[in-house]
Amino acid sequence: MIVRTLEEIEGTSREVSARNNNWVSKRFILAEDNMGFSFNETIIYANTETLIWYKNHLEAVYCVEGEGEIETTDDGIVYPIKPGTLYALDKHDRHYLRAYRKDLRLLCVFNPPLMGNEIHDEDGSYVKSSK
Repeated sequence: MIVRTLEEIEGTSREVSARNNNWVSKRFILAEDNMGFSFNETIIYANTETLIWYKNHLEAVYCVEGEGEIETTDDGIVYPIKPGTLYALDKHDRHYLRAYRKDLRLLCVFNPPLMGNEIHDEDGSYVKSSK
């Protein structure tokens, strides 16, 4: 059984921040845990915009705190995000993620699972996991 607390993750290699300081991701389950997915809590800081394009991963995201929006780049459709909203990037959707006046707290599941140290590259994606 795997049991981890937020306190155990904070300040370790499982806590990863964006180069531009738009977000921090606390990674509870990683590829090395052999669960077939990864699970993290991500904080998107207030008044930020992040371009994301998970070409190599599928992601489901559930908002538990804050308000913001996701805008898909292909069609410009904007979806509001608030507590109780889930969105799934089932088509590797390239998008902007924006947090409004308050931080967004999101619970995220990735397939394939993250290795642990991923941050967005120039086009907004993570490199393909080797597992």
